[in-house]
Amino acid sequence: MANSWFALLALALETGGVTGLLSPTAGNLELAAYLIAHAMACALLTLILLPLMPSRYRGQPITTGVFLFTLQFAIPFIGSVGLVLGMLLALYLPRSSRDIPWQEGDIPELPFQPIDMDLQVVYSQGGLRQVLREAIDTDKRLKALMATRQMNDRDAIEILREALKDPSDDVRLLAYSMLEQKEKTLAQRAGTLQQSLQSADDLTSVSLQRRLAQVWWEMAYLGLAQGGLRQYYLDSAGKLLRRLVARRSQHNDWRLLGRVELALGNIDNAEEAFRSALAGGSSPELIMPYLGEVAYLRRDFDQVRQHLSACPLERFHPANRPVIKSWL
Repeated sequence: MANSWFALLALALETGGVTGLLSPTAGNLELAAYLIAHAMACALLTLILLPLMPSRYRGQPITTGVFLFTLQFAIPFIGSVGLVLGMLLALYLPRSSRDIPWQEGDIPELPFQPIDMDLQVVYSQGGLRQVLREAIDTDKRLKALMATRQMNDRDAIEILREALKDPSDDVRLLAYSMLEQKEKTLAQRAGTLQQSLQSADDLTSVSLQRRLAQVWWEMAYLGLAQGGLRQYYLDSAGKLLRRLVARRSQHNDWRLLGRVELALGNIDNAEEAFRSALAGGSSPELIMPYLGEVAYLRRDFDQVRQHLSACPLERFHPANRPVIKSWL
């Protein structure tokens, strides 16, 4: 009830002061009277608004009261109306509903025992090698082997072969099983291609021979085949690729043939194949690192730099850039 009387009195003071100020005979006396009436109206409205403020502002009544009074007094009439409307609208109108982009959940209970971070496997080639060499716990080494499934085949196979020397039977058996599974998959693929070649027509056989050569190369490249078996796969792949390029020269076949010859140690044949790939339209950034390797095996280091500088560094594969940068 008191707030209503204060509001009416403040409105009357404000209205009376404005009316006197706008009269044709207004002078300094009317201006002083308006300022006094306006100050009284602002003080009354401050008393009304102060209890409506949030609790954190009501705890500092002097600071909040001075702020409300100053804001109203600085903007005659409009300041008081705007402040009252702003306060009432902000405090009493419902908030607009917004979609919450997350869902709250209950706080989970703490585990009975803290997690042993030393048991967490680092999923990188260096981290897994370190685990296999230094971890005492067999389960930890087994987890490291299982983690190789997330790596590319060549890096994984190197780690699995290293695990074949592990003192634990479980680790060795798991590594052998995973290696055998990879080898079995490629062997089955090669067997399927060889069977398809027996009944394929002349055009289809070209595609099948190319895929078979790639499988044999992959067996040797990944390290699944060792010793004489590796030699057999490389020789078989080389024969198929030479047959393919003799029939129809394609730069991809020449490039793979060059890699096969390089793996066999036939440096001259490898260089000839890589240059034929370039002549057939292969991208220089795919061939120049191999020609640089050929030059390195011949100990022609000037030729290595010449080949590696033939293309801008950013065009080479990211894995080759550190080596190329060190040479240039």
